[in-house]
Amino acid sequence: MHLTAVYEFGGSENKMAKLRLLIVYLYVFGTVNIVTSFVVPIFFGDVLLWHPRNLATDLMVGSVYLAMGIVMLPIARFPTRHKAFIDFLIFANVLHALVMFITAQKPSQIYLDAAYIGLAGAIPFALYPWPWSEFLRYRVSN
Repeated sequence: MHLTAVYEFGGSENKMAKLRLLIVYLYVFGTVNIVTSFVVPIFFGDVLLWHPRNLATDLMVGSVYLAMGIVMLPIARFPTRHKAFIDFLIFANVLHALVMFITAQKPSQIYLDAAYIGLAGAIPFALYPWPWSEFLRYRVSN
């Protein structure tokens, strides 16, 4: 684990603990995204994905999660330098989970699928190292 980011960010012990956990989250969920983004639709789609199936749609969504996972791994070294991406992870996953919850056709889709994607957004939100008022706010500097 790269703790340089923790010492660079500074702050209270609670903030630093949250940042350490955010780093772990980025490594774990980044790896899970990379491994599952194409394996699930191609090999386990009939069991794990929603029906009716559309392989093209499954692969398109998988490619977004693959890209997300690939970017998460290097960002884990210095997450505080990549606030916009952390905000994107939160916002994209929470919205995805909301759509899944609304369109679910059976309880397992809510309890398993939507809950997992919701956690993927809720965890970095809970570990957010910046003040809550800074969520989706950016400063332009020269």
